[in-house]
Parts: sequence; structure tokens; C-alpha cells
Amino acid sequence: MYASTAAGYAQSWLQLSRRIVAPFALLLLALLGACGGGGGGSAGMPTAQSCSGANCGTAVLTITDAPGSFLAYQVTLVSLQLQRADGGSVETLALSTKVDVAKLVSLTEVLGTTQIPPGEYSGATVTLDYTGANIVVDDGSTNGLALAPVDSNGNVLGQLTLAVQLDAKHRLEISAGHLARLSFDFNLLASNSVDTSKKTVTVSPVLVASVVPPDSKDMRVRGTTVAFDTTTIGDNSFTIDLHPFDDDGPADKGQLVVHVTDATAYEVNGTPSIGATGLGQLATLGTGTLTVAYGSLSAGGDVFTATRVLAGTSVRNPNLDHVSGSVVARSGNSLTVHGGDLEDHGAPDEFVPGDITVTIGDGTDVTAAGQSPTDPAHTIADISVGSRIDAFGAGSKDGSGHMTIDAAKGHVRLEPTLIAGTVVGTGSGTLTLNLRSINGRDPGLYQFAGTGSPTGHDSDPAKYVVDTGSLDLTPFSVNGPTVLIGWVAQFGSAPPDFSARMPVHIFPPPLPMGAELAIGWGDLGTMAPFQAFDVTHIVLDTSNTAIVYYNVVQTIEVSRLLEPPPVNPTIVPNQVAMTTAFSIVHAASGTIDNYQGFADFYAKLSAKLPPTGKAAARRLFAGGQYDMGTNTFTAMHVAVVLND
Repeated sequence: MYASTAAGYAQSWLQLSRRIVAPFALLLLALLGACGGGGGGSAGMPTAQSCSGANCGTAVLTITDAPGSFLAYQVTLVSLQLQRADGGSVETLALSTKVDVAKLVSLTEVLGTTQIPPGEYSGATVTLDYTGANIVVDDGSTNGLALAPVDSNGNVLGQLTLAVQLDAKHRLEISAGHLARLSFDFNLLASNSVDTSKKTVTVSPVLVASVVPPDSKDMRVRGTTVAFDTTTIGDNSFTIDLHPFDDDGPADKGQLVVHVTDATAYEVNGTPSIGATGLGQLATLGTGTLTVAYGSLSAGGDVFTATRVLAGTSVRNPNLDHVSGSVVARSGNSLTVHGGDLEDHGAPDEFVPGDITVTIGDGTDVTAAGQSPTDPAHTIADISVGSRIDAFGAGSKDGSGHMTIDAAKGHVRLEPTLIAGTVVGTGSGTLTLNLRSINGRDPGLYQFAGTGSPTGHDSDPAKYVVDTGSLDLTPFSVNGPTVLIGWVAQFGSAPPDFSARMPVHIFPPPLPMGAELAIGWGDLGTMAPFQAFDVTHIVLDTSNTAIVYYNVVQTIEVSRLLEPPPVNPTIVPNQVAMTTAFSIVHAASGTIDNYQGFADFYAKLSAKLPPTGKAAARRLFAGGQYDMGTNTFTAMHVAVVLND
């Protein structure tokens, strides 16, 4: 019934929801750069005249996110500079790009490309602007809570400049004619303290940097086409001017060559195609066509290959409005989309925390992410409660401001749905779940009336039946948590309620990032934060009277706070994860030191804390897995904020 292109599935699921297993990060994966070297600029600031062509290293700047409880987190990324190990600086491309870092899930957005002179780089300076920021937190209410960003003194927040230092043993090495990667992890949970009574969020950024990029990070590339290569045997491609997110400003963020294969799935002006046929249809539209490609960089980092491409009116229709979100109810041909992103006739995306009504009809063109031309045609019957959709139609608002999108003669594209919960039963080719979330939101938001077949019953989130086909269910156990990605059953056909037959999209336990630990000792901090601390572990002292907050959250899409929190848990570094990050944030200077190894982190932090040093700890955050049986937190990430 649904699109059979596995590669298309693998890319498109990444757009699904605003949260995934760990509400952990804003992740920048940067192949960074700028031209420069000397002469004509300020002291230590290279300029474009001193680096060109083969003398430079080419770079790509990207961003990704797994934001946790924030439904929207829109800020402006103003600029980024690289700091040379010899003390100079390189001004990178000035971005001035507004990003909603709660919009992406394990997906890397390409922000720009540029070049950088060869050398060794020890860190970076990142400038963010919170002026006009749109921040909405999931406080358990239907529409979430809008927050005003403030600094630690309660003042309205404007621009923030962050100095981020790389691990001295793992600096960024740039050589002529090559690419190099630098990853940033803006930890939203550790960086933001929410006060729901004041409707504010106190922002104290914790930014992790490492030359080791995240594993298997899929990329999203958005821009307008400028060239096509449909004749090179075995290596067709097209080139785009980059316009990340919904940016329509000047084409000043560089270009990227998008390589395609015979298996690349296309949707061009609402029509599915694959391989050379799809590239030909894209080329027929000519240059200047708005295009979005999903794919990945090669192991060497020098080739981006797309598995899925959207173009033309499949990205933006100048005559229609566009809403992206989850269907929380359906009555006849009326859909209710909750917490959607609205693009009103080409205006910048607007997060709508409430409901948007989408009307459909027999004239609605329905496609699915990654669809092949040989797949069965889709109809409006495929749109059900829990479906994640992109809907294009004529928008209107009533007197109260409620938005309706009339897509009866428009287009709806189905995107895979992400569900999370605990297993309550297994059968032949089926799992039964007690759902904790659908597309990142509580199942209580969804109204399942009408989902059941005449001989069945409406979907029950406490007994949600998943068709797993021939999938090996051995890793799944009753009461175990899991995350599944697939497709909601046709409206009026349940049970089963959901189809999840692709093993690449199944996440049985243990979840890689299933818990967060946060503890704060107030603005003055404490000189004795730990009961024990050595090169292998930390033992918290939860009896410390300076503690102002302390919690451990188990996360399966929707967080579950452990009450009471564990007493004196032991924090140990994850020994098998390919990417770990341990950070020390110096509150007074705004400098952030980063380490890939726990031993180096221990050496620096122990020298700062008593009895050797005089610093006080203000707060600690850890992300990883918590084992209640052993009272052990196995951390992939630890950040400690100091008053020093």
C-alpha cells in the first residue's frame, strides 16, 4: 500500500516530529570555512584575497537537532568564526539565518558552503541572536507555553557570543583541497532553564564541539538549481545555490553539488518518479527551481548523494498555502492538524501551536514520501489519525484567527509517523504497545474516532496494534520501551493500527539516549558537588543543601520524570559510543572547554574544584542511559558549569 523505496523511507522519516529518543541537542556538523590569510583585513583576520582555489580547503556548514520538550525554538544564527591555534581568527560566512532548532530530528540541515585556509584550528566563536525569538515549550497543555528568553540576571536577551574550545588532542586540521568536519552540540536541556510561572526561559548556552562528527547523520539540502549533469555515466548530479530552512535571501551561502543514483526517488511538482526519469523532470524545470534533497556525505566527506528529492511545487507552491504537522483527528473529509508549521503564500514558516483545519476531497492528490511510480496510487483513505502530512491548499482565516487549508483540489504528501511506547504484547507478526507518544506528542491529544473498521474497533493507544510482518521480534520484550517508524493504517480499517515492517526504522531497547540527569546548585554554586570523583566516574552528593533542583528523566519520546530521583547515582562514561563529549563551561567568561575523553575532562575539572582549585559548580547535565538496578548513569555527554 505504501511507498516501496527503502532509501526514500530512510531519509523521509527524519522529518517526522519535534522530539526523538533523547531530548538532547542542537547539533552543528560543520565542514567550516572562509577564505583568508592576511593583508587587507583587521589584525589576525584573514581575508578572501589570500586563499583561493586549490590553496583552500572546501567546507560545508550544517545544523541538526533533537530538541526535547521545546515545540519551537526559533533564533537567528548570526555568524561563526574559527579560531586558529596560532591565535588568529578566520571569519566564516556570515549566516544571519533564522533557524527553528526544534524543527529537525536527527537530520542535518546544510546552512552554507565556503572555503578555509589550511592550518590548525583550536576552537570557534558562534554568535546567536535571541531578538524576536519564538520559543514554545511543551508544558503538558494542548498548545504549549510561549516563553520570553532572558539572561541569568533576568534581562531580555539579545545577541550571545560563545567561545568554544576544542579538545587540545583533537583539533581541527585543514589542508588544501580537502574537507574537514567540526561538530557542535548546543545542548538545549542544559542550556535552558524554564520558569512556567514567569513564562521565561533563562538561557546559559552549553555548546559542545568535537572533530568527531555524529554517526550516520542524514542531511537536508535546500536551495535553487543552477546546473545539471545528466550525461556523466554513473555520476549524474545537479548543483544548487543554498537557501537553508525557509531562507529566500541573496544566494550568498555557497553552492553544493548533489549527486544522484538510479535509486534516487523524486517528487517533482507533485509527481513521483525515480532515477534518470526524475532527474530529467527536474532538469526540464530549468535553473532557479526550489529543491530539497535528502541524503548523506560519503565516508571521505567529499560527495553528497541524495536518496530523495523534492522540487517545484512539491516544496513550495506560490499559489497555495502549506501546512506540515500531525493529524490529531479526522471527521469525514475534515482533518485537524495540531502544532503545525504554516507557510502562508511563501511567507516564512510560522509555528502554529493550536489547531489548523485541512479539508480534503476526491480531487486531493495524495503521494507518500519515497514513493515509486510502480507503487499503488494513494487516496485520501490513507490519511488517518496520527498521519504526518504536508498539505498544500488555499488558506483562509475566520474572525477568531483559526486557519483552514482547503486541499480538496490540492496536494497532501504522507510522511512516515514515529510512535514510541512500551510493549504490552507480542504475536505472530504483531506487537501491541502502550503508546507514550505519536510524532512527539502525548497520545491524549489524538482523537481516534472513526479509525476502526466495521468489524474491528477504533485505535486504542493503550493497546496499539502494530503490523511487523516478518520482522524478527526477538529483541522486543514485554514492558520494554521501543520506538517505531512507519505508516498509520488507512482511516476506518483498524486493527492493526500501524505498519512498521522496515527493520532500519525499529528501535528496540536499549535506547541509545534514553535518559537525562540535571542538577543545579544555584547561582553561587557549591564547592563540594560530588561525593566521589576520579578518572573513571562521578558520584553525586544528593544530600548537598545547596541543591536547588535535581531530576532524572527517562525518555521515550515523551519524558517521564523519576520521582523520587535516585540517591547519589554514579555517572560513568560510555565506553562503546563512537561519539562522546565532556564539557566545562566557565560562566564568567562564556568560554566552553570540550573533551572527547573522560580522563582529560577529569584532569581539567578536578584542577578547578577544591581542594586544588577554588571554583564552584553551578550545575551539571548528563545524557545517556540510567540503570535503576545499579543506580548507574552511563553518559555519552556530561557538561558542568563553573563559577570561576
